[in-house]
Amino acid sequence: MSERDRIWDLLGWGAFLFAASAFLLPVINPDIYWHLSAGKYTLAHAGPPRADFLSWPLAGADWVDFEWLPQVFYYLLHKAGGFGALFLFKVLLLTLTLLVFRATVLLYGRRAALPFLLPFFAAVILPNCDLRPENFTLLFFSLTLYFLEKDRLAGAKTQKGGWLLFVPAFAFFALWANMHAGYLYGLALIGFYAAGEFFEEELPCIYGGSFVRPGRSLEYLKLFFLGLAASLANPYGWKIYGVIADHQRHMTTLQDHIQEWASFDLTNAYQWPYVLLLAGATGGFIYFLLRRRHIVYPHLAALLFFLWASANHSRHIPFFAMTGLAFALALPWERPSSARLRRGLAWGGGALWLAAAGWFYGELIWTQYTGGAQLSKWGSEGMATFLRANKAELSGLRLFNHWGWGGWVGWELGPDYKPFIDGRYLFHDRIGEVTGLGGQVGNWRKLIAKYKFDLALIKLDEPNVPVKQGLDGGGAAVYWRPTYLFYLPRRDWAVVYWDYSTAALVRRGSVPAAWLAAHELRYLRPGDTLNLPGPLLAGEIPLRELRRELQVYLRWHSSGHDRSVNGELINFVKGLEALCAMKGAKCAK
Repeated sequence: MSERDRIWDLLGWGAFLFAASAFLLPVINPDIYWHLSAGKYTLAHAGPPRADFLSWPLAGADWVDFEWLPQVFYYLLHKAGGFGALFLFKVLLLTLTLLVFRATVLLYGRRAALPFLLPFFAAVILPNCDLRPENFTLLFFSLTLYFLEKDRLAGAKTQKGGWLLFVPAFAFFALWANMHAGYLYGLALIGFYAAGEFFEEELPCIYGGSFVRPGRSLEYLKLFFLGLAASLANPYGWKIYGVIADHQRHMTTLQDHIQEWASFDLTNAYQWPYVLLLAGATGGFIYFLLRRRHIVYPHLAALLFFLWASANHSRHIPFFAMTGLAFALALPWERPSSARLRRGLAWGGGALWLAAAGWFYGELIWTQYTGGAQLSKWGSEGMATFLRANKAELSGLRLFNHWGWGGWVGWELGPDYKPFIDGRYLFHDRIGEVTGLGGQVGNWRKLIAKYKFDLALIKLDEPNVPVKQGLDGGGAAVYWRPTYLFYLPRRDWAVVYWDYSTAALVRRGSVPAAWLAAHELRYLRPGDTLNLPGPLLAGEIPLRELRRELQVYLRWHSSGHDRSVNGELINFVKGLEALCAMKGAKCAK
């Protein structure tokens, strides 16, 4: 290796480490919890679930858990090292993907491009780099692309009848099909190579010659059908294709409510590298097609498909990133003849790249580090403690939870408590119902009437509503009341737990009266405490009741619970006591 190559190699590995820093972002995927529950079930029952055991509305319904194998890994890793181990596993898989992409770049002899391409590639796929089974698909797709390109560049046919080559290929796709449904993208890539090679082989026939017996295209086609057959080597057989059909059937809903299924967004800064790649890769292909009459048909077919797929659904962006960058590098680029121009492009391009990469990584990646494996927690530690302690009265009730909380409820509180909904494909037809709530009282009432909930776990993120109320002494005042009081009214529902961000309400009559009397917070309700001073000073609310409810609240909140409002509530009640001690106050003691 020459001194120049050693310098580029050193710069390339430095860029590799720089790019890998993009994978150190904390985990934000709430689905990881139901993945953990499924992994635990699979190990306990020596096989993946066949029916829903997590939720109460669909208990016993058929469930094709097509991601069962990664879930086993997740559970074992979490059991061994918690979320920290899961975080490191995610980083490992994505770093291996980056390593395979680096190897693909080197197939074209583009060592000098590595310092620029590796950080760019990591930036393009960044929005799809959370902890999810799709991490395996990114790695397996990159391996598929690498070996297809290595074979194409070698220019030799796959050995006919070479079962020793097909056995590992069968095992590869069988493993992939048990990891994630993204194996279809690998099969699609092979199919485009088969179609492109066949078209190129038959060009003489197209231009008036005789038919040419298929060569390499036939070997690719064999590989395609081999992978298709291997996909059936899973616990559910052909039923995994029913899951894919379900996704297609609900695609409009998925696009409306799940960011990764939506089309790319120019206002999303994290997708700007993709937009740049979209313009650069397609522009390069158009230039060589129109000006140089150069075309690699397998590349053209695959590029057009993944360009279309990524433009429609942002979760497909990584597949376009791998194929688009690799195929663009495979084009016969030539160095400028002028040394001065080469130096100008190198220094100017390098400076521009450093500025852009420094801004992107500095503003959008490194600033998001938290020092922990998770960016945020789902649900509430205090709520989980309360529900566990009172499972004798509450666990059998029909529970409402928000969509993103379902996995957490099933993992933290199951099997005693079963969620209403979670992120599995089983609930695609209900996504619109729960995402359309957002403070809309009418939508809430329809949902509650339809499913007849008895226990509601809600988020305290809705705006308060102004209400004009008459005063006992005459006149009226405007009170800002929390929205939940209008769809979970006090006459039917009782607040039994709340903290900074969550609350639990139970339907009256669904729990023993004695238990409810000991746990209900009739006055110290979330979002409603600022309305207490007026009625208290008028003698409508006994001060002793507020003191009693304060003790009820404190019973379920440890001092270390990060979402409790212990101190604020204690000081608030002390402030009310001070008001009642003032001359002229009519507080009922």
